[in-house]
Amino acid sequence: MKRTKSRSKKRNPKSLPDTENAFPPNVLPVDPNKVPAPDAFLEEAKNEPKRKLITDHLLTINHLRNEKRFTFRAIAEWLTERGITADHSAVYRAYLSVIPEDRRHPDEDWSDIDVPD
Repeated sequence: MKRTKSRSKKRNPKSLPDTENAFPPNVLPVDPNKVPAPDAFLEEAKNEPKRKLITDHLLTINHLRNEKRFTFRAIAEWLTERGITADHSAVYRAYLSVIPEDRRHPDEDWSDIDVPD
């Protein structure tokens, strides 16, 4: 079987992005003279509402998984419907984070799981 030459697309200099308009439409460059002082950023950060974390809901996740036999995807959907941003991977990692190391199956890779102290 003959291999054909790969056709690489040559960039037309006219099609390259304009550096003046390189920012996404909703993001504008910040004028360095208008950046607030660090203290103003700190005050703004203090006024931010506390984010709802999936780890705040470990008891709920365990109940839905162990008692109600929900899948991790179903738990993620259930939490999302109630205002907690979640996907099945995050729910799975949170679920595994509470399993003591000595109760984990030795043949599985648990190295990327953070266990709370």
